Amino acid sequence: AEGLRYFGKQSWAEVFQAFDAQPDRDWQGDFKRSSCYREYVASGLTSRAPESTHRAPEPPPAPRSRLAQLSTLCRRYLAVIASDRNYLIVLAVLPILLGALIRQFAGSGGLAGLNNKSAQQTLLVLVICACFTGAANSVRELVKERPIYSRERAAGLSAGAYLLSKLLVLGLITGVQAAVLVALGVVGKPLPAHGSLLPALPELLLAIVVLAIACMALGLLVSAIVNTSEKTMPVLVLLSMAQVILSGGLLALSVGLNQLSWLTPARWGFAATASTVNLNVISAPGIVTRSPLWDHKPSTWLMDMGLQILLAVLFSLVAWWRLVRLSPGRTRR
Repeated sequence: AEGLRYFGKQSWAEVFQAFDAQPDRDWQGDFKRSSCYREYVASGLTSRAPESTHRAPEPPPAPRSRLAQLSTLCRRYLAVIASDRNYLIVLAVLPILLGALIRQFAGSGGLAGLNNKSAQQTLLVLVICACFTGAANSVRELVKERPIYSRERAAGLSAGAYLLSKLLVLGLITGVQAAVLVALGVVGKPLPAHGSLLPALPELLLAIVVLAIACMALGLLVSAIVNTSEKTMPVLVLLSMAQVILSGGLLALSVGLNQLSWLTPARWGFAATASTVNLNVISAPGIVTRSPLWDHKPSTWLMDMGLQILLAVLFSLVAWWRLVRLSPGRTRR
């Protein structure tokens, strides 16, 4: 409570937002000039207890467990998000606008039938919107908190717990947004009678949710690598363009690009959705090059989904390694 009075804020979420909004402010200098510093820090540095009453200092408290840190970090992150109304509005409006865009591409034919000229375009737009949503949610989330992370890391924060809190909270938000994309984009439009493994709509929903979360993990990796928030926007644009080209749904990939596409979530996300709707069969001749990755088989769909999940895990592990390398102080993992 006294800390909130010092900062003049109603909640700690507002305090952390102030740190982010005023990066050039001399927070340390302000504190050293405050009465709190004189009372709690300077007086302890200058006072000397008599030898007869001198006592050994108490040992520092043991660091909290990773699970306790994770709980605190998730609750704090949710509180920060909930306190920013403009950000909440963006989170709510973005999938609605993108879903409406997808619905326009779907046309009357939807994702079913034969000689469907719009199916490939609909899937491509759906996949790119999911990629953009996931990456945009996370691409600034680590770099903007770098000073806060460094201070808390020096005090014993687990890099794994910190990253996992971002993955859990952003993963939930991104998953809901991806579900809205699918609901607004294709529900009510013609769909295949059955997907490769499950009913078509749940299968399509799972593929897009996993794709968006994989791109969210990629965004966190970018955020862990760059050193300023300003650098994230050009990288986000570059990633979005690369996902369009390497998805396999826009053009046939030559040798080199084909191998590079294996590292992009859009490649496997588009393949999973194409497998669900049997794009190799329903698309109009000459609209798109066929691919064995789009075969309407349970094994093909499971492989496409598994590689999306594998990429999400890989991106998260590299981001964790980067956070550990950035950390001062203790080497808690």
